[in-house]
Amino acid sequence: MSLLLTATAATQLCAGCSVDFVPTDTLGAREDPAGVGFFAEVLDMGDRGYLVSSDVLGGLVIVYDSEGRYQRELTREGDGPGELRGEPKFAMGSGGVLLYEPGTPRLHLYSHDLGFTRTTQLAGSVHAVFWDSVTEAWLINYVAVGEESEPDNPQLDARILLLDEGGDSIRSMQTDDESPVLRVADAIRGADGTIWTVTGDGLVEVFDENLRLQGSLELELPGMDEWNRAGRGGYPAFVSDLRLAPDGSGVWVFAFGTAMSVSDLLEELDRLEAQGREPSFERLGDTFIYSVRLDPSGMTLVGTDQLDTLVRPLGDGDMAFDLADTPDGNRVVRVGRLRFSGGRR
Repeated sequence: MSLLLTATAATQLCAGCSVDFVPTDTLGAREDPAGVGFFAEVLDMGDRGYLVSSDVLGGLVIVYDSEGRYQRELTREGDGPGELRGEPKFAMGSGGVLLYEPGTPRLHLYSHDLGFTRTTQLAGSVHAVFWDSVTEAWLINYVAVGEESEPDNPQLDARILLLDEGGDSIRSMQTDDESPVLRVADAIRGADGTIWTVTGDGLVEVFDENLRLQGSLELELPGMDEWNRAGRGGYPAFVSDLRLAPDGSGVWVFAFGTAMSVSDLLEELDRLEAQGREPSFERLGDTFIYSVRLDPSGMTLVGTDQLDTLVRPLGDGDMAFDLADTPDGNRVVRVGRLRFSGGRR
């Protein structure tokens, strides 16, 4: 276990306050069979340890114990029960752990002790999953082909499916036709029973318990203007996570973006390529945090923050993780906490 005492400083999220990421532990060691890639998914299971997937691991999921030591590979690549073709995302609830590959129709349920339970095949592609403590069910956002579709003109319907803790269907709901929920990157249940969603390009929406739209806000992600002016030739920030705000007043949206302008980034990448060196995404990328809440007058952007490393939240509390480059070119996951300090929340 590595103890890292330095904090990553942040700019202001609101007047007189800031958010810091304080890493405390490192998952894995140099001799582990595989490091993580550019983008990783991590699930904190408390005393049972961590699950990690990434773009370089493909269908493999690595299990670490609570001290960050490598234990085993949980999954393997394939098309059979419990087998994966790409890196999955994770959701954890009272029924165990659910693994899903966004854009595919399959859900893989494991028990809390990581024993394989079942694979469920949906009639559509999964976009987002979370355990809903209000209904005590898995809430699945997926997209299916409409019944009136023609072979050469498929009509896509966004749907919400509720599964019980064992993975059996409870009921299915159609979403509002005006909502782009079919593009949802993440979804969570709000403190007042609402459902918050966010798309990869920064559209935040909130729905009531009957999936009626209550408010929406389009975030101005860094680099988006340059991306549009360049005919989509640049690199805008993209949303990675959605979490409840620490004070319960709304949500925090996390996005990844470059630490420099698109033109400067391209020059830096060309320079590194000419030198035969790999880019350090830890140095080139930043995390942007947006605080959003729903007021009687509509949805409001409370403030923003910026961290100079790629930080993602881990679970529902203040836990978080980032990816750190090692001298031998590997990358490891560091876990720690988001520390909110100063000001009024």
